[in-house]
Amino acid sequence: MKRIFSLFILAAFVLLLGVMVDPVLAQRKDEKPIEEKEEKPQARAAITVAVEQVKVDITVQDKKGNLIQGLEKEHFKIYEGKVQQEISYFSPIEAPITAVLVTEYSKVIPWEWLYEAWLATHIFVEQMRPEDWVAAVAYDIKPEILVDFTQNKAEVYNALRRLNFPAWRESNLYDTVFDVLDRVEELDGKVAIILITSGLDTFSKKNLDETFDKVKKSNVVIYSISLGGNFRARREHYMGSMTRMDLYQADATLKYFAKYTGGHAFFPRFVQAYRGIFNTISALLRNQYSLGYVSSNTKKDGKYRKIKVEVVADVDGDGKPDKLKVQHREGYLVEKG
Repeated sequence: MKRIFSLFILAAFVLLLGVMVDPVLAQRKDEKPIEEKEEKPQARAAITVAVEQVKVDITVQDKKGNLIQGLEKEHFKIYEGKVQQEISYFSPIEAPITAVLVTEYSKVIPWEWLYEAWLATHIFVEQMRPEDWVAAVAYDIKPEILVDFTQNKAEVYNALRRLNFPAWRESNLYDTVFDVLDRVEELDGKVAIILITSGLDTFSKKNLDETFDKVKKSNVVIYSISLGGNFRARREHYMGSMTRMDLYQADATLKYFAKYTGGHAFFPRFVQAYRGIFNTISALLRNQYSLGYVSSNTKKDGKYRKIKVEVVADVDGDGKPDKLKVQHREGYLVEKG
């Protein structure tokens, strides 16, 4: 608690000094490499749904929310539509996190929400492990890469110092999600987006449908964390009907991003909840199962195909299959050929 209070005082001091964010947003550029413990995530030929094997990452929990480990291939059944598919690849994943931390930092949202965003990013970085890879992006009128993938926690903290005073009165969520998905779709392995945002969009060039289609085509998992829960609980009845509708739409968008990528949407009421949220995300990302199958439907019809995974296992040893919660992406969008 003392650490958080000290960080807040430091942020307020920087604000009083009038340090401004450069309005010219940074572009991707070559930088001198730093020493890393593992190989930095590298691009490869893009994994799209046009490739033969469909990959699905899965988390399995019991009714109490405990993650279930130690399952085997025979415990899983996977369906595309109503047709069972043959599992051609199976592997339990206990791997470091590769994540892009994306945060809204715009004049559109109140200062109280900006503080939440600032605090949440620092709590997330605090929980980084030495083997994790993290990149950070902030957005207002367009996304700005604060730091590329690194395992250096201090480097991420240093990049977050640029979150001092918002520069633009626009908040273009759709363009940002589209841009980040474009950048990470060629990375090998499991990638997560940690999206800290109000969910509002003011002036994006991409519309909501285009963004949803991009999300459906992606192999990235999105964890959405909504800002301003306490503020809204206290002030929402004073808001106009249009503002309330915008916020409801924002909430639905964050739920959609999570649902269709196999992630989760969080709507914390108090800032004290952030630590628990990031602990949950960390556990979910580090303990998964990865399945692959070659679809029996060979048509390249440009349609969305739903996926369903069932797990039949007796994890408590009572001789009966347990009711387990299985979480994964909803499906995939086939490239039209």
